[in-house]
Amino acid sequence: MNAHDAESRRAPRGGACVGHTFAAHVRACPELVWAALTDAGKTAAYLHGLAAHSTWIPGAPIGFRLGDRTEVTGRVLHAQCPERLSYVLQSEPNDPPTYLTWLIRQAPGGCTIRLEIDEVDSADSPEDAEDVWLPVLAALQHLVNPG
Repeated sequence: MNAHDAESRRAPRGGACVGHTFAAHVRACPELVWAALTDAGKTAAYLHGLAAHSTWIPGAPIGFRLGDRTEVTGRVLHAQCPERLSYVLQSEPNDPPTYLTWLIRQAPGGCTIRLEIDEVDSADSPEDAEDVWLPVLAALQHLVNPG
């Protein structure tokens, strides 16, 4: 985490920050995983139908759209192709932020994807986080694994 990310992750008004981490191995190269994370035509396949639209430049906005309607908004915090993508997202402007960091690492036979989720103030229980994010990771695995 760089200093900008650390500053962006500080909980407002002293709120609590709870983290969850999930990981998976895929038989794809890191560049293919990166494309799946940043191509709006692919994100809907694993992000509960949400197409993520952004330039993926740090500071750029992200709109997570379901059809023509933006359901969730965010901002890119860090983008280092094809190794790391971090962003913050919120359903409504007054909702607590959720920080997502996707880490992609070359590994024998493919690569490892690690998803780190940091939630401020309204943290999911470990079980609730698994119910939301394990299907996302499984669908991403299915999308990028060849054959």
